[in-house]
Amino acid sequence: MRSTLTSGPLGCIHQSVASDPIYKHIGAVIKARRKTLQYKQETLAGMLGISRGSLANVETGRQGILVHQLYKFAAALGLTAHDLLPPALTGPSRGERTELPLPNDLKALQKEQIARLFDQVNTTEILGKEGKHAKSTKRWSDRQGTPPSRQP
Repeated sequence: MRSTLTSGPLGCIHQSVASDPIYKHIGAVIKARRKTLQYKQETLAGMLGISRGSLANVETGRQGILVHQLYKFAAALGLTAHDLLPPALTGPSRGERTELPLPNDLKALQKEQIARLFDQVNTTEILGKEGKHAKSTKRWSDRQGTPPSRQP
């Protein structure tokens, strides 16, 4: 499935072919909360400074929103931005595996391979090692020229 992104009014992101599931989820939460608060689309759209049509597109997932707009929607609805996001994107508990936001056109084997790769990676450890390596490389070059790992 192919998706083309274009920028629309007020900087909203449009996906012309297929909607990303995250936008459908965000839109459904916005719509449910709007109805709970008994706001008409016109009312909420006016609070946000967007058209009623744009709000309708956001609620159905046909139109995405930018991060700063996520916060505006949340504030207008008495929510936090975190409340609008799908559970898989809000961060896993330690040891809990979440679904990765992967393209829909990947085969099951490809998705499994990517998930295994992410399970094996400890980004905190990697970032720490890279930082130490960069510092030690600099110190080596300050003292003795090119470090052994960089010599021809």
